[in-house]
Amino acid sequence: MNIFKKYKKWEREVYRKKPWNIGFMDYDETTLDKPFEISWLDACGYDVNWFADPFILSAAGNKIEVLVEEMMLDRPKKAFSVRGTTTVRNWARISKLEIERKGGKYLLRKVVPLIEDETHYSFPAIYHHDGKIFIHPENHESNTSPLFEYNPATRTTTRAGTLCDAPLTDAVLFDGFGEWLLFATREGDDPVGVPVKGMGAANGNKLGVYRSTTGKWNGPYEPRPFEEIEFPDASARGAGHFLKLKDGRIVRVAQACNRRYGEAVVFYEMKRENGKFSFKEIARHYPKSPIWHASLHTFNTLGNLAVTDGCGYTHPLKRALYRAKEKLRGIFRRK
Repeated sequence: MNIFKKYKKWEREVYRKKPWNIGFMDYDETTLDKPFEISWLDACGYDVNWFADPFILSAAGNKIEVLVEEMMLDRPKKAFSVRGTTTVRNWARISKLEIERKGGKYLLRKVVPLIEDETHYSFPAIYHHDGKIFIHPENHESNTSPLFEYNPATRTTTRAGTLCDAPLTDAVLFDGFGEWLLFATREGDDPVGVPVKGMGAANGNKLGVYRSTTGKWNGPYEPRPFEEIEFPDASARGAGHFLKLKDGRIVRVAQACNRRYGEAVVFYEMKRENGKFSFKEIARHYPKSPIWHASLHTFNTLGNLAVTDGCGYTHPLKRALYRAKEKLRGIFRRK
């Protein structure tokens, strides 16, 4: 084996391309306008998989429960056929993280798998209705947008229906505009293989708005959007629940995907006037962490606690090359 092959073998053993982690920060409405001060999760030796797309399930005292996408790196990749295209990849499940807040640090104590099959699950949005807890994860590979009920006593989930028969990505439900609406980008074609006119890619600049056919929060929602909102750049994809500010403003949390997927978290003030949606950017936050430096991807809150996630190159050489490239990019952009 020559030196080059030896190096590549070593690199594969020690380097994982851009793993993700979640982090916490104190939250009030001024948080949107200030640099994020993030305390990143200490996984306490749990390094077989990585976590992203966090939503806070509960926070009481020093105990926090968070639902996440857990990427299953501890299993071999498989070939999957999705809407006529075959791809080889890992898959992800929805897991609950039990976390202890201790001395300003956030320590992982337990990982509880909740939703898993051979399709990819992510973005586990949480909804509370009639004393019950529901999880609406992204599962576009199934061509549907499924809903699950979570039982905290047994730490288990059961299928509770389908919100929409469409391959939606990072969907969020919201009732702040006079009716229950679903906001989402979407992946590929609709379930019968017909391209959806006008809809951009899942990471593009067009956001679809879907209406409940029953008027109820759990739908089902129409498979095609009744309105599309076009953003000035590729920042249509959702990044978390809507925020309602004390002065009545409604803020949509999105992610910018211009140079790469999930490069920044964007906050848009949104209005609905004369039946049409409009938006104004409030703030845009890029990653600043020395390790989780490549992307900042989601933002969710519960009370005075916020959670986000980020990814970065853990291989020191890859990290150095990435930073050098970003500096050069910034220099040429200023010229």
